[in-house]
Amino acid sequence: MAAKIYDVIVVGTGAGGGMAMKTLCEAGLNVVALNSGRRLDPVKDFGNHRHRYELKYRGFMDPKDRPNRYVCETEITQPLWEHEITYTVAPGSRWVWARCHAVGGKANFWGRSSARFGSIDFRAASLDGFDVDWPITYEEIAPYYSRVERMMGVASTVQNRPSNPDGEYLPPIKFRCLDYILQKGAEKIGVPYLPDRCAQLTVPHNGHPACHYCGGCTNGCDTGSFFSPTWFTIPAAEKTGKLELRTNAHVKDVLVDENGRARGVAYVDRKTRQEVEVYAKAVVLAASCCETAKIMLNSKSRHWPTGIANSSGQVGRNLSDHLYGTPAYGYLPQLVGQPSRPDNVHESTVTWMPRWQNLNSPREEKFIRGYSVYAGGGCSTFPYYYDQLEGFGSQFKRNIKRYYPTPIDFLIQAPSLPSKTNYLDLDPQVKDTYGIPMARFHFQWGSNEMLMWEHSKQVCADLVKAAGGELWGAGDDPFPPGQSLHETGPCRFGNDPKRSVTNRFSQCHDVPNLYICDASIFPFATDKTSTISIMAFTLRTCEYMIENFQRGDV
Repeated sequence: MAAKIYDVIVVGTGAGGGMAMKTLCEAGLNVVALNSGRRLDPVKDFGNHRHRYELKYRGFMDPKDRPNRYVCETEITQPLWEHEITYTVAPGSRWVWARCHAVGGKANFWGRSSARFGSIDFRAASLDGFDVDWPITYEEIAPYYSRVERMMGVASTVQNRPSNPDGEYLPPIKFRCLDYILQKGAEKIGVPYLPDRCAQLTVPHNGHPACHYCGGCTNGCDTGSFFSPTWFTIPAAEKTGKLELRTNAHVKDVLVDENGRARGVAYVDRKTRQEVEVYAKAVVLAASCCETAKIMLNSKSRHWPTGIANSSGQVGRNLSDHLYGTPAYGYLPQLVGQPSRPDNVHESTVTWMPRWQNLNSPREEKFIRGYSVYAGGGCSTFPYYYDQLEGFGSQFKRNIKRYYPTPIDFLIQAPSLPSKTNYLDLDPQVKDTYGIPMARFHFQWGSNEMLMWEHSKQVCADLVKAAGGELWGAGDDPFPPGQSLHETGPCRFGNDPKRSVTNRFSQCHDVPNLYICDASIFPFATDKTSTISIMAFTLRTCEYMIENFQRGDV
């Protein structure tokens, strides 16, 4: 029997893969989606309002696993993240690679910050002379942002800041007491302090209920009140009857025909450990940034000896990331002894300090471009300030309660610049348990992002002081590279086939029926998170692909 040929194979089911599945299936194309993990059941796999005192490790990791934990992991979600050794790090480099193999991926547990990229990001090279401009303008992508915002629901306000374009928003999440205090301090030092753009429903939206503020977002939402593929895009794709979803499918490489075009994908079934081939007229790689690059590098043939669609030699290069760290933490004496209140019920992304550096000139500061900061604090589920207080026994307990509403902290989000020394390749010696060469990372923070880190420590300390707060300290070092889960760049798009992997529609220059729908296409990181941009660019790419199908140009 002749093998079935689908219209499209989609590798990955997260932000990009889910959006691709929904868009292509709703257009009537037959899609097979491959995911390397299992399907999730929100009733069994998500937090479902369990409190820390009900859990064996009080919500923390099993102690033997804590040194390897990632930012999105908790005791509840830990089984859903990959803990096998699946990558290597080159000598002298640092990198941690968090991988959630469950259907829907990391977008089941993400922080939900959803700011648009803007002209200042797309034209950064023209403004400061470093690297290259993006092959698209803000005006071209803006309508796709609007459509995605209307679909997923983003809570925020119109802020009229040129570095952060406004969108179409639900009512914002309300400020906490600490936010009003910090906002006044920010005004004194000339720093913006505003509601974040958060993909969390403050009112019922598109058949999904409003958030009930249980505070368990990073354990998975059991009501579908923030955007995740599990609740939004995957059900929409399945509703069409055009989707076949294969789980536990660990993709090995892209198969090619006699002309070097994509004809399918080979994967290993993680349960049977058997290799399986599946065929289609077009292939979408949305496996997540670094996994997509690894698959392409592993897709070697006589046509593509260094990996599929890699005539430019750029696959795996230009790896960028967000530098994360805690530039300051302390407390607000004004709130000592106040009644406890549910400050942390919406788990992060309530407020942000959007980029305010180098807006009028590329060299207002010692660094180029800029960073943003998220503010947190208040009554969280665990009193992380316990080691800042003296005492023992009942007096110590009373102090814990008195200070419960007071803590504040900050998280910097600083983009790294592309560098020739920051990239991933294939380890020539080490293979994974399925015999597939592992990705090997070469990465260190550069001087520009370290200057941002030092700058943020001073700004946040000044803000605490201006708000009448007391500073407890700051992080000694930023988090390790890879910790943010916001890596970009190793399959960058561009107009020049010699310097980029795909064209402006994320279609590979060398292999026109191979498309990329994740953050690997973005030439470099910005001060914003990437999820909503992955979805907007995926929508644009898939509609371009649909037009190609309609013309018979596949």
